[in-house]
Amino acid sequence: MPTFHRLALPALLGASLGCSQPTPTASDAGSRAAQAAERPLERRSAPTAAAAEAASLDGRVLWRGPRPVLLALATNASVQSVCGASVTENAFRVDGAGGVADVVVWVDAPAEASPAAPAGPTVVLDQRGCLYWPPVLAARAGGSLHIRNSDPLTHTVHGFMQGQTAFNVAMPLEHMQLQRPLPQEPQVLDIRCDVHPWMHAVVRTFAHSHFTTTGPDGHFRLTGLAPGEALVHVWHPRLGEASQRVQVGQAGAPIDFSFGGKP
Repeated sequence: MPTFHRLALPALLGASLGCSQPTPTASDAGSRAAQAAERPLERRSAPTAAAAEAASLDGRVLWRGPRPVLLALATNASVQSVCGASVTENAFRVDGAGGVADVVVWVDAPAEASPAAPAGPTVVLDQRGCLYWPPVLAARAGGSLHIRNSDPLTHTVHGFMQGQTAFNVAMPLEHMQLQRPLPQEPQVLDIRCDVHPWMHAVVRTFAHSHFTTTGPDGHFRLTGLAPGEALVHVWHPRLGEASQRVQVGQAGAPIDFSFGGKP
């Protein structure tokens, strides 16, 4: 077969295949536009309930009774070179305007699954000046307590739950830090130092995250609350517990809890 025919046949096949592709027309473009218009619009998901929970609650815990007298707690010979013969108790702190520090505040809320990783601020118990600071803490049940020794002394941290030991560790070094797990069930955990019996703290734990403690001036703020009615509780080892039913809103008025009498 001559060379001319061998070259012409592929060319003819290519032309034939090329002719099989129809040329787009204006009517085709209009048809595609109509089909696109008939497809349903993509739906955006509605805000979740968690995103809607943006309300907060502010308040203050006040002491209306006589100004408390802080006791001088006698130490022992093993710490006097660092802490002196006595330390001033820190279990019930009231500022000049009556604000009570270290009060636990919470609202009733459904139990939540324990987070896989710590959420929110780390709960820290410090051993400083031969006292536990702060003397009252709030934490998630099943979470962790971060313990620090700021004294150049040996302290122990002995946690009790309902009379049973939850943990007991010695911390002989200054700046030593460690963590210990908290019980899974919500409760009040007592903490004492076996070698310095005047040292005492408590940790109140919760199955949800809607809790806090008051600052040095007695103020508190709860965030991430669902708007609506809520039962708010405050508790301190010296004062006991009080509750108020309030309306929580994005611009809710602050609420006060007042205590009096003898702590």
